[in-house]
Amino acid sequence: MDGFGGSLVVAAHELKTPLALVRQLSLQLAETDDEVTRAEIIRRIRLTSERSLRLVDNLTKAARLEAAMFEMEPVVLGNLCREVVDELSPLTAALNQEFQINTGRTPLVAVGNRDLLRSLVMGLVDNALQYNTPDAPVEISARIQRGEAVLAVRDHGATMDLAEFRALSKSIGRRAMPVAARPLSSGLGLLIAQKFASAMGGRLSVERHRRGGMTFRAHLPASAQLSLLEV
Repeated sequence: MDGFGGSLVVAAHELKTPLALVRQLSLQLAETDDEVTRAEIIRRIRLTSERSLRLVDNLTKAARLEAAMFEMEPVVLGNLCREVVDELSPLTAALNQEFQINTGRTPLVAVGNRDLLRSLVMGLVDNALQYNTPDAPVEISARIQRGEAVLAVRDHGATMDLAEFRALSKSIGRRAMPVAARPLSSGLGLLIAQKFASAMGGRLSVERHRRGGMTFRAHLPASAQLSLLEV
């Protein structure tokens, strides 16, 4: 990030919206006696809090990257993606969203740190859920291309104009950048995902779809153990 001060500013921006929402929801909770309404407010507080905690956890991991040594191992991408989807199922249901996973019949194996890779995928999927429209699923796919294991997460959210897309493409990996078409995020989650990918010898890329939506891809070293069935 652009220095420690810049990191704090971006983190504060990213956390301000969910914290303000939790405060507002808690006030509503205190004012209502309707059990159905109370249950819905409690559910929204829990989901918002969980997302904020995931962001804080990833911030902590990102801050420790340079000082830590991470064990690299073969990781089956399909299994990992299904774990993430299962963990996020309460959020998915609350947002009226669905997933479509396509990782093929042959296990696709990347070389990485399982904990970092899981956090990376969680961040990309969490980001897609915030912007995707309910009439199309969040698409998760993986393939081997030119010696890389490529994991892609596509949403069908707001269309981004070309200038904004080019600015986002240039900013990935260097700084967090607010995107006008996607105002819920300062881009901190994507910056953290790039840091995780870089720590594992990989990178992040982005594709803009003219009919709406974005695809974010994590490019990681592929493992030769393609016959591996479980990691």
